[in-house]
Order: sequence, then C-alpha cells, then structure tokens
Amino acid sequence: MINSCSGGVSIRLRRDEEGNKNLSSADLSNGPLTGLKVLDMTVAVQGPHVGAFLSDMGAEVIKVEPPGGELNRYARGPGFGFGMDVMGSQQVAMNRGKKSIALDAHSELGQRVLEELIKDSDIFVTNYRSEALERMSLSYEHLRKLNDRLIYGRVSGFGPKGHDANKAMLDGAAQARGGLAAVSGSADGPPMPPGAAIADHSGAMQLTLGIMTALFAREHTGRGQEVNTSALGTMMWLQSWELTHTAMTGITLGRDGQHNPSIASPYGVYQASDGGSFLLAVAMSDESWDEFLVFGGKPELALDSRWNTGAKRIGILGDGDGVVEIRAALREAFKTRTTEEWDIFFKQQPEIIYERVQNYKELLVDSQAEANGYIAEVDVPNYGKTKVVTNVVQLSDTPGLGATLPPPELGEHTSEIMASLGFSPEEVAEVLSPIEAAAAEIIGLVTS
Repeated sequence: MINSCSGGVSIRLRRDEEGNKNLSSADLSNGPLTGLKVLDMTVAVQGPHVGAFLSDMGAEVIKVEPPGGELNRYARGPGFGFGMDVMGSQQVAMNRGKKSIALDAHSELGQRVLEELIKDSDIFVTNYRSEALERMSLSYEHLRKLNDRLIYGRVSGFGPKGHDANKAMLDGAAQARGGLAAVSGSADGPPMPPGAAIADHSGAMQLTLGIMTALFAREHTGRGQEVNTSALGTMMWLQSWELTHTAMTGITLGRDGQHNPSIASPYGVYQASDGGSFLLAVAMSDESWDEFLVFGGKPELALDSRWNTGAKRIGILGDGDGVVEIRAALREAFKTRTTEEWDIFFKQQPEIIYERVQNYKELLVDSQAEANGYIAEVDVPNYGKTKVVTNVVQLSDTPGLGATLPPPELGEHTSEIMASLGFSPEEVAEVLSPIEAAAAEIIGLVTS
C-alpha cells in the first residue's frame, strides 16, 4: 500500500502484481477519478478546461507553467480593474482546483522534472502545437517510452493531420471555419460569431470524453494511447444535424437573425413591449397555442392550417410556407405585453416550451442553476470569494469535489511536487529562483 495526496486528502492506493495503481470503490470519496494523476500542460481555455473537469471529479491535476506563469493569469478584460496581484477571471475559471508547478521546460533540470512527472502520471493533457511539443521532447512517441500506460490527450485548432495541423487558432477562428459564424447573425447582416468561447469549451468537452474512453480501454488492454480532437472537429460535431441536412438537400443554410435557420417555424426570439426577450420554442398542444394567440391579440391565427399541429409549429412537418408571415405576426403579439405579463402567462402554460432570455448576471443567480449545484464559490487569493461554474455532470454514488478548491498561485506546489519526485532542495531552489523575475517581466509587458 502507498499513500498519495490529492487536494489535501490522503488517498490509499493498492498496486496489482504488475505495479499498476488500482482503487477499490471505498477509496472514491473525493470522486470517481480519485487516485488518477493528470499532468496539465495547457494554455488559455480549450486545454485547461479539460483539467478543471478532471479535478472536479477527484483527479490530482498538476498544471505546468513557465516560470512567469501563463498569460491568462494576467488577462484583465472589460471591467476587471483589480491589481495584478489578482489573477484573471479566465485563470480562475479554467485552473481552479489544480496544483501549479512553474519550471523552464527547455532547461535540462526542467526536462528531468517533466520526465519524472510523466512516469508518475496517468494522463497528459496539452493544447500546445505539435512543433512546440517536439522541441520539448513531449510528443506522444517520446512519452510513451517513459510510460506505456499514459493517456496522451491533445486538442488542437484544426486536427493533427493536414496542411493546417500546426496552424494557430483562437476560438473565433474555429467558429468561422467551422460554419457556426455563417449561420449566426441577422439575415441581412454579416456573419456574427456567438458571444462565448463555444469552440474552446466544446473542444475541451470532446477531449475529456476521449480521455474517459481511453481510460476505459486501458482497463482492458493495460496500455495507454494518444487521444486527439480539435476545435474544428468539435464545431462540426455540434452542427452534425445541420451539416447532414446540407449534405442531403444541397441547401446552404443562412443566417436568420433571431430564428434558427434549420427550423422553418415560429421558433425564435421575440421582444416584449418593455424590451425583455423570450425564446418561444413551441406550443405543444393546440389548446396552449390557441391561448397564446388570444393572449397576444392574434386569435385569428388559430385558424391557419399551416400551424395547427405541434409538429408543424416546431418545423418537423411543412415546407416553411407562411413562416415569414407567422413570425411577423408573433413579433407584433409579443409587443402587446410587458416582460412580466408574458412571464406570468407562460408560467401557467406547461405545454409551451419557452424561456426568458437571461444575461450573465441573471444566470449567476438563477434558482434552477443553484438548485442543481451548477454554481459554486471559490476563494481567490487577494480577491476573496467569487462564483464559478462548477462540474455540471452529476453522479449519484461518486459525485466528485466540484469547484471547491481555489486556483493555485504561480508555482505554489513546485516544492511539494519536486520533493515527492525525489529532487533535492538545491534543485527545487534552482527551479524556483527565476519565478518572481519572470512574472514581473510578463506583468511589465502586459501593462506597458
């Protein structure tokens, strides 16, 4: 038996005859991934969010940063008027619950530390470009020689093959190339990417799913493997229905403003008289459709046979005939009532699928989100408590820690990690020595 520490909790592991770590169900009080060690060598959003999920589920996640830290520690953003001693919101959201080791991966000592970490890890996660990984001897072919049980997870912008395999990517670029921007925005305006990092976050989801699949396979084979996905691939996966529809019909779906271009029906966003907005999906029953039209002052539409069934109103049946007219009529209907009046009406109509459009401030206090534990508080150094989105996957028997642990200070766990790997105090001091100066240099660049 050996003892390992994850998040300050002692975990008892047992090894089989081949020396591989195994856990009994009694060991999973911190989550189903308790006992797994993850080496997180990522930047920005798409890579780091993978480690955040694995940490929420109980894994020990060690974030490797350069001596000055990764840039999202210092990212400010709109309204972020705090001093540079407060880490950026992206850092808090993506790296909470992890440990931080800061070292120069290009140095001889840094390479040795990484090699020891690889030997002791179950999962390696990265979103570095392959050419950078090759320079640091961190390709899968190199690391599998150090640890043949290692799950090597990499998410890129455009996939590991092809002429754009090493092309740089930010979220909006993947949304543009991946088709999402083309169907977002007003019908008579330019393409308009959605206002969130959808490609990055969904790329993280797909890589996490791939890593979980590879871990399951390892239980059967005893071997690790390389797992690859990309922001481009994820954008396509998220639009599987729409792309298949285009492939089958030859139709190029275009922008449709407040409506979904794939759904030729009343489905869409409408504005009340005082500016509040609602997404009206469908009135499932004819009675609820009639009551809705009466409330909005358009009772004559109940006689229109083009919308007299739920299937037609959701766009499953029909050829879209009359869709322009019905949407225009519903825009007028919504303008006859205030946001509060529509909200009261809809709450009394369980057969109507709708939601009021919320902004981020409203979502952070949404009672349903709170009831399901989707929001948690973490303590951010030099700031205090803040709300974060926690793990939204819930398991009945082994729920995991969720977002209960704070994001780490730069290099906070360097000494602890290196000592556990057998490095001397002098070697620890050598790794730690450039951190303060390197961080100050980056802050100077960011603020100049």
